[in-house]
Amino acid sequence: MKKFLTLIFLSFLLSSAPVLAESKKSPPPKKESVAEVEKRLAKEKKRQEELNKKVADLAKDVKGLKTNLISTTEKVSKSQKNLTELEKKLESLTKEKNDLVESLDKERAALANLIIALERIRRLPPSTLIARPGAPLETAQAVTVLSAIVPELNARAAVLKDKLAELEKIQADLEENKTEIAGQTEKLKTEKEKMDALMKARQKAFTETQSDLKSQEQTIANLSRQARNLRDLIDKLEQQKRAEARKRARAKEKKDGDTPARRRPAIDDDKIDATLPALGSSRMPVAGKLLTSFGEKDNIGATSEGVRIESRPGSVVVAPLGGIVRYAGPFKTYGTIILLEHKNNYHSLVAGLGRIGVRVGQSVDSGEPLGSLGGDGARATLYYELRLNGQPINPARKISGLGS
Repeated sequence: MKKFLTLIFLSFLLSSAPVLAESKKSPPPKKESVAEVEKRLAKEKKRQEELNKKVADLAKDVKGLKTNLISTTEKVSKSQKNLTELEKKLESLTKEKNDLVESLDKERAALANLIIALERIRRLPPSTLIARPGAPLETAQAVTVLSAIVPELNARAAVLKDKLAELEKIQADLEENKTEIAGQTEKLKTEKEKMDALMKARQKAFTETQSDLKSQEQTIANLSRQARNLRDLIDKLEQQKRAEARKRARAKEKKDGDTPARRRPAIDDDKIDATLPALGSSRMPVAGKLLTSFGEKDNIGATSEGVRIESRPGSVVVAPLGGIVRYAGPFKTYGTIILLEHKNNYHSLVAGLGRIGVRVGQSVDSGEPLGSLGGDGARATLYYELRLNGQPINPARKISGLGS
């Protein structure tokens, strides 16, 4: 009986297994109707149009922002230049004042000694002069000397009077100069605050349009570590740029449904170059004094492949020509640099920055701020190179004010 029940139970399990297995199968997917597909496509198209409009509006805002930023940056540079000139004038006036005071002190000492000697002679009674041996002759000589000294005393007194008047004028100029410096400093502060706010807005707008910004910056950082020198870095960045251009072209072909037979030829340099902004009017990268021209011996005796410009620490540094930021950060012995790519195979290297205000891939017009000059002393130095096909050339070929 027990065996019989076991057989019945096993046969029940075997007969119900297909049913159980079938019950575990998921139901077939529900097919979308044509109307649902069209509705979804219309929704996606609308979302894409809204996104395109947002990007277009953002591009328009960025263009207006750039114009405002360049204008404000020009005012900041002008204020910094004026302030530097005022400080140099103050330094010159202070030296002139110190030299004049020293000269006056010497004149006063000489006059004081002469007046004391004359006062002593005046106090001697005539009888003393007559009683001395040879007195008449010495008295005659003294009279002759005194008659020559008095005009000299009058002349020195006149010079002293003129120098005192000059000192008074210099003192007044110093006070006026200090007042002007204070006003210019306050003006510069206001303009820099406006410029910094515009730069933050520019960065925000740029970041919003770049979805892969961090990965791109990481790729560039890796390339910089691998590069042996600046020429090698430029070559690696060029290779990376062409690789990205090919990647975008393939993505577009895939989206457009191109077959291998219909695919367009590889992206050439002319097409890539066309995406770069116009060079625009050339600008000095920073307002200041040219210390070393291209081809001159630098401070270590080597032939300079660029130019060195002395300026105020914290001075705004601008793009000398329109271009795209290909690298921003520390590199080898150059310190903190920005590498800009321009049209026609030109590149700009700007080194010596204390603060960077742009990011890799960002498009900048000529005169747009890149950051600020480093240094914490009275003066700081910016180093600038212009390269054509990776080779350094005289930047004066493109930028006036950088030598001949």
